[in-house]
Amino acid sequence: MAIATSNRLLPLLAGAVVLMLAFVILKSCNGEQESSLVMEAVPQAPAPDADSPADTIKTLTANVAAMTAEVQALRKDNDQLRKGNRDLLANRHQIEENVATRLKREMLSRDKGQEARNQIDAGVLSSLTARVDALSQSFTRNGSTQGSQDIPVGLGLDGVGEGGVPTDSLIWIDPLDTLDTDTNPSATNGLLRRAGQSTGGALASTREKTGNLTQALNTVHPVYTVPRNATLIGSTAMTAMVGRVPVQGQVRDPMPFKVITGADNLAANGLTVPGVQGMVWSGTAIGDWTLSCVTGRLDSVTFIFEDGTIRTISSNDQGNQSGGAAKPLGWISDQQGIPCITGERKTNAPAFLTQRIGVMAVQAAADAAASAETTSVVSDVGSVTSSVTGDAGTFVLGKTIAGGSDEVAKWLLERQSQSFDAVFVPAGTRIAIHVDRELPIDLDTTGRKLTHAKSIDPYTRTQLD
Repeated sequence: MAIATSNRLLPLLAGAVVLMLAFVILKSCNGEQESSLVMEAVPQAPAPDADSPADTIKTLTANVAAMTAEVQALRKDNDQLRKGNRDLLANRHQIEENVATRLKREMLSRDKGQEARNQIDAGVLSSLTARVDALSQSFTRNGSTQGSQDIPVGLGLDGVGEGGVPTDSLIWIDPLDTLDTDTNPSATNGLLRRAGQSTGGALASTREKTGNLTQALNTVHPVYTVPRNATLIGSTAMTAMVGRVPVQGQVRDPMPFKVITGADNLAANGLTVPGVQGMVWSGTAIGDWTLSCVTGRLDSVTFIFEDGTIRTISSNDQGNQSGGAAKPLGWISDQQGIPCITGERKTNAPAFLTQRIGVMAVQAAADAAASAETTSVVSDVGSVTSSVTGDAGTFVLGKTIAGGSDEVAKWLLERQSQSFDAVFVPAGTRIAIHVDRELPIDLDTTGRKLTHAKSIDPYTRTQLD
């Protein structure tokens, strides 16, 4: 008997169809939900941002407060500068008084020295007079000894002596004060004439010796010579060099500096000048803003010998002038030979420009705020009439701030006109000196010294005697 069996593929197909329908239904539902979510996430445009008048006033108030603080700081700096200027003036007066006192002392010492010299000259003259008197007395004694005899003087027998031949003629002897009016009315005869000749010769000899002694004392002895184009290596800047930057090609009041010479120096041909170390130079500095360096010219140099004699050579001396214009003695360079010594720039331009821009911005904002409260009407003729149609308080506040900002801007401009840019080189910098003129270092025996105590001591003993 045959058994009836069902097809097993039909249930599988039915299950597969059911699964496909379920997947399609789920997919369609998920697509609708995603599309709805995308539509809900569309961004909204924000409301426009704008400042209100209250915000503008607050901004202006904050700017004015900042400007007021800056002005107060500037006033404080100005007060400090004024105090410093007063201190400098006081120190300057004190220095002038000290210099005047030293000059008075120097003049008094010179007067005392001249008085001592006059006393010495008077002593020399008195000694010469005593010698002349002694000579006169010796002549008188010799004459009386030769004419000593029993016959009185004046009888015409003065020539008759031992071994003499007596004569009957009358011999006339002129008195000592007789004048020879025939040949020379101003001449004298006898002992006075001989004494005068002797005295005149002694005086002439004394004058000649005194002149020779004075000439020997006033002699200037050449000692050193620093030739032109010599280089003094190893010099050191004693003071800082502040080179003011030229304005319109000119430098107002260039600042001075000092340099001390080192032991190494080169004359020429490998030769050096011995004994010139320790000289002190002075000059003026000029700054170069582009290269950030300082150039310097040397105007004078001072050398002191071992005995204290001072020798100073300046560019203003007559021997160093050509055509009436003073030329510098030399110039300076760094150790590598660059004639401009590198330094640090010093300027207040950033602070000034920042303050200036801030003040002008406040002034412009205040003018704009005041103009916003006005209305301008143009007539048929072309004239413009402005009137305040908005808030009067805002208009007055804007005009006040604009006027104050204008005054601050003028004050900043005037102060900037008194300032300057400079290049600073610290003290102790190693430099080289290049000599442009021959420097004759001579020893003047009668020149000024650091101390004159030894030369004054003999005069003091003379005055005490």
